[in-house]
Amino acid sequence: MGFKDAKQQVIQCLREGNILHEARGNIDVKNLLSTGSVSVEHVIEIIARARGDSHTSSPHHFDACIEVNIINTKHGGEDWYIKWYFLEPDSVFISVHH
Repeated sequence: MGFKDAKQQVIQCLREGNILHEARGNIDVKNLLSTGSVSVEHVIEIIARARGDSHTSSPHHFDACIEVNIINTKHGGEDWYIKWYFLEPDSVFISVHH
């Protein structure tokens, strides 16, 4: 899936509330969306303004069939790192932090 399609799909999932969070250590630092420290609206804004050159993807380390999307971008004077994958109908967030 290309960046344009991944971006559109993740924003749609966020707007519809179809989001999950992958269990991980340091979730209070590594996934600010899951803790409520960052709002869904803010994450949508960051992703919506991201450009294709800030996006990469790679296979998930537990299941190579799952494509993990990564946005590494600057927004509001801060560097943001957002990492997610899709498990229909949801987007599963691994990381959302600055």
